[in-house]
Amino acid sequence: MKKERGWRWAVIFATCTLAVPMVAALMGYYGGAMPTLEQAKPALLTGALLGLAHLLLRPVLRFVSAPLGCMTLGLFGLVIDVGMLYGCGHLVKGFEVPGLLYAVVTAVVINGICALAAGRH
Repeated sequence: MKKERGWRWAVIFATCTLAVPMVAALMGYYGGAMPTLEQAKPALLTGALLGLAHLLLRPVLRFVSAPLGCMTLGLFGLVIDVGMLYGCGHLVKGFEVPGLLYAVVTAVVINGICALAAGRH
C-alpha cells in the first residue's frame, strides 16, 4: 500500500511540475516558439512549488472548504487550484500567471492527468 501511495505522489508532483510550462507553451506564453530551458526555468520552478503545494497544502484546504465544495458540487476545488497557482507564481521570481484562462486551463490539465494517472478524485 505504501508503494502505491508513493507512486501517486510522484505522479502528482511530476504532473504539476511539467503542466505549468507545457500549458504556457501551448497558450503562446513564449511567443509561439518552443522555449529554451532558460526561458522555461521559472515555469518549472513554479510547477515544482505547485507540486509541493498540491501534496501538502491542497488536502488541508479541501478539508477546510468541504462545505463550500458540497454547495458548488466540487467546483470550489478548481478555485483552490487556481489560487494555489497564483500563489506559487507570485513566489517565483521571473514568472507571473498570464491570466485567469491560463490558470484555469492549467488546473484542469493537472486535475485531469492526476485523475487518469494517479487515480485521484
